[in-house]
Amino acid sequence: MTADGDVFDARQADGTAPPDEFAARGRWVTVDGLRIFLLDEGTGFPVLLLHGVPTSAYLWRDVVPVVALTNRALAPDLPGFGYSDKPRDRSYAVPAQADVVSALLGMLGIDRCALVGHDLGALVAAELIAREPERYPYLVLTNTSLRVAGWHGASLLTPLRLPLVGECAMALARRWMLGLAMRPYLARTSRLTREALDHYWWPFAHGFKPVLLSMLREGIGSPDDFTRWRAALAAYPGAALIAWGLRDPTFGRDDLDDVRSLLPEATVQAFPNANHFIPEDRPLALGRLIALFVAGKPIPQALPEE
Repeated sequence: MTADGDVFDARQADGTAPPDEFAARGRWVTVDGLRIFLLDEGTGFPVLLLHGVPTSAYLWRDVVPVVALTNRALAPDLPGFGYSDKPRDRSYAVPAQADVVSALLGMLGIDRCALVGHDLGALVAAELIAREPERYPYLVLTNTSLRVAGWHGASLLTPLRLPLVGECAMALARRWMLGLAMRPYLARTSRLTREALDHYWWPFAHGFKPVLLSMLREGIGSPDDFTRWRAALAAYPGAALIAWGLRDPTFGRDDLDDVRSLLPEATVQAFPNANHFIPEDRPLALGRLIALFVAGKPIPQALPEE
């Protein structure tokens, strides 16, 4: 649905429909000329869930219904990701992504909401807080890095920044390769079913490859951006929760400790048996944790089993 009330057909610009009924759970809205796919379920105080790289709102598919039991749960595909538009002539750095998210909230008439950010989505949340901290009284960060080095180390994606190497890798990429790449970042590899892998691969086959290369080469943010984000979190006046999968091979305990140092008053919930993709590994527990946190209720020692 657009701001004018028009309903989009559930199709990309090339006329290819998304793979199955997951798309029917959401809708498309037009924001700054871009078609943005959005899950929007439940009522109550809004909770905005922001995905990272290379995922989409699909990452939150089993978290959203849990949060929606008590809150309005919103999970957009950021521009360039998932089922959202993927123009090649725009920036995909964090500040540009935050521009669209802020405009989306304005279009939906949401003045205040809780922010939940995973991976790159946590940086988008930090950018939003740097701009308007009073608009976001609750913040949940999970498996990310607020250090420049955290995004430029020995990452699986680092070689893609090289000229020709990235283009060759993207041309050769296949669905099964994405599955192999994701498995080391999942504690529950059984979650990566044929259907789930179809969803994660679909954007790669429909315009995401050049977006990913553009984003990696442009950079997600400058050193000054990271300095701004760190300062914004250190001065954040709201309530913060850090939820972390401890088996993450990329954003491990060093990044967890760093985020804790920026948010010393934050509640910390560690998941020893969760990996980087904690919304995949522990969706029910994470959803319940978010709902309790936003409601200001005590966090039980035992969260729901999956």
